[in-house]
Amino acid sequence: MLATMEGRTTTGRPDERRAERRVGQSLPGDARSRADAPGGRSRFASGRDTTDAGDEAAARIRRDTLREMGVIPIEPDARIAVLLAADEQVVTVRREVTLERRLAWQGRGAGLRGDLYVTTRRLVHLGDVAVEYGLADVHEAVIAPGALRLIVGRSQGVEICTVDPRVLRVEIGAVRLAAGDQAAGQAPADAGPGHPAGT
Repeated sequence: MLATMEGRTTTGRPDERRAERRVGQSLPGDARSRADAPGGRSRFASGRDTTDAGDEAAARIRRDTLREMGVIPIEPDARIAVLLAADEQVVTVRREVTLERRLAWQGRGAGLRGDLYVTTRRLVHLGDVAVEYGLADVHEAVIAPGALRLIVGRSQGVEICTVDPRVLRVEIGAVRLAAGDQAAGQAPADAGPGHPAGT
């Protein structure tokens, strides 16, 4: 089973449409809106339209690849390798992305610049400080202009600014789905209603 954890900050070491539906629900309030200017279009609409089209195409290709080949881990670099659990693997990395933390999607927090790692258990952002969220704690995911917005833990908003938010959402959804399937496959043979696996 995946470890469930609150998003936390440390200062040192310590189908896949089905997957998208599982984590890709709408956020509260205006989170689904792509508008940051009158008329429902971004102030940077002309440039962003091209970026969005490329992201959509890349997301389709990534989804098809994951459907055909499954989740394939990559070799961890030295920075993340020392933070991985024994059975944890890295699936994808985004270099030099900004992560912003918010409470219930109200007010902007300080943006943190660093590398984002999607592992088989967690989202780990390594910059001046390390921030991590358990994938099991991701409740909602929605595309915003130039970013992927997540609701994690107890209604905490997390915005990941990246050029390919749709691809990232596909990857997170696929890893969550694979983890769920793996957990189901490890359930005891006599586990039945009222006896969740692992309890």
